[in-house]
Amino acid sequence: MNRITKMCRLLFSLVAVVVFFAALTTASAAGPGDPDTAVTITDEWFWCGKTGTSQILVSIANDPGAPQPVHGVEVHLSFDATKLKVVDIVAEGDLFPLDEQAVVQNVDNAAGTILFAVSRKGGTGAQDVTDAAIATITWESAFDCPVTTEPWEVCSEVSVVDALMSDADGYAITVDEIRHGEVCDPATEGIIGTVKLQGRYDHSGTMVSALLENPGCCHLSTDAEGRFKIVPKETGTYRVTAWKQGYLRARRTGVTYQPGQPADMGTITLLGGDVIPDGVIDICDITYIASRFSGTDLLADITGDGQVNILDLTMTAANFGQSGPIPW
Repeated sequence: MNRITKMCRLLFSLVAVVVFFAALTTASAAGPGDPDTAVTITDEWFWCGKTGTSQILVSIANDPGAPQPVHGVEVHLSFDATKLKVVDIVAEGDLFPLDEQAVVQNVDNAAGTILFAVSRKGGTGAQDVTDAAIATITWESAFDCPVTTEPWEVCSEVSVVDALMSDADGYAITVDEIRHGEVCDPATEGIIGTVKLQGRYDHSGTMVSALLENPGCCHLSTDAEGRFKIVPKETGTYRVTAWKQGYLRARRTGVTYQPGQPADMGTITLLGGDVIPDGVIDICDITYIASRFSGTDLLADITGDGQVNILDLTMTAANFGQSGPIPW
């Protein structure tokens, strides 16, 4: 029994912390009747042979004294037709209500072009929004996925060729900023999946191992999106485990791997709070976090934001009584 466990069983202190936080944000427009506007295409990364989605986002910041609401948006996109193919485009209701939209869309997969335009039917225009989705694009690979044990990745920029906004009277509103996106489809050879970390935006660093029931194989760490790909050297049935300091492990047995046939593990979210790594989230973990509150202890800082605070304590308390390994 380690010293920390002995101490927490002997003494539990109630720690009360009151945090006061105030935030002030400001937005500026270019001038009266001339809002700051932007169109963004989100990045996407999906396994070859699967599908992935990216979105068209719109941002608008008006001068409160002389706003010019946006009543319509037109976006022209281009992509590499040898790498990507559009499966579907679905209008979204972040900017205008879905039942009040007039939509025009045209996709040419041979030329690699997309036109998407949306206007509001009646009602008022949009004055101030940040990254409001107007459409979701579903992609798939435009080529046959090769069978290979070598790592590879094919990417295409999804470029905004032109964009224009309009007010209700048909006057043009210039799009001030354009942010292109990138869509990538890597090979699916191997055991693949995604491991998310509860309470974090950066999901990198989780170790994932794939072990033959007899003998072992290999392990690696996830990227910032939580993704991993293990390419075993032997056909067989594997036990796959994911682990990260401060989180309960996840495990699946009976994962069958054959060359050329990807074994997709899907997505799992590891539960945070096991700071004393005994496979259970209990009062010892809460006591340890409470004793390090407002500090920079690496073990107690489960969310990895550089400080032990209410985020770490709340996550641990919410997962109280959970034990691992959790099923994957």
